[in-house]
Amino acid sequence: FFLARARLEQIQKKRRDFFKTEDQLTQYNTEIKEFDQVVDRARADREERRTRETALKANLEGEATTKQKRDDLKELYEMNPNNRELLVNLSFYSAMDEDWEQALAYIRTFLERAGRQNSNQMTIGLLEAGIFNYQGLSESARESLEAYARRTRDPWHLTICDYLLGKQTEGVLKKQAGESPENLITFNTHLGFWAEGLGDQSRAIKHYKEALESFLDTWLEYDFVKERLKKLKKP
Repeated sequence: FFLARARLEQIQKKRRDFFKTEDQLTQYNTEIKEFDQVVDRARADREERRTRETALKANLEGEATTKQKRDDLKELYEMNPNNRELLVNLSFYSAMDEDWEQALAYIRTFLERAGRQNSNQMTIGLLEAGIFNYQGLSESARESLEAYARRTRDPWHLTICDYLLGKQTEGVLKKQAGESPENLITFNTHLGFWAEGLGDQSRAIKHYKEALESFLDTWLEYDFVKERLKKLKKP
């Protein structure tokens, strides 16, 4: 930026020799001043935005409430509408607030956008099926899982999908998960939410507690499980 601006100023000085009248020079100086003001405003806006983004991200890492974090994520997403990771966060935090329709809307937006397959895409697909199941929409849940199975390559997430479709046992899941905290939190989160949707609260609580035993407290699934446990323990 500074190199470009320095070169621009050099060229602007040279151009002054081409103007024959004072009016032309005055007009040229006015144009330069207006341009400089536009650039300065843009830089100030950019810096203000950067400062705000830093503050919002700090809030997300702190002890703010679920609602506050969700509001902060919305603001971040408005600033960065092409950031797919923010859609994943918004999907989970909307689900934590039991705003199922909004969570599904974020999930659909995420899945409609092309991108390489990663852990975000795989976990959000299972969340979509879990929400349908929780709402009692068993047919939509099955269709979601079948679509998930067609587009997913990762064997681990496919095994979880097979279990939810009734094609695999929990024993196979546990064996495949091994001692990996990442695998344990993933399958216990989705199995717990699925059990909760089926009305089996004791089984849901069991899975949620096992998910928390992964101690991966920086994961979205960890926050999601904590909120689900709070809901289940309320009278």
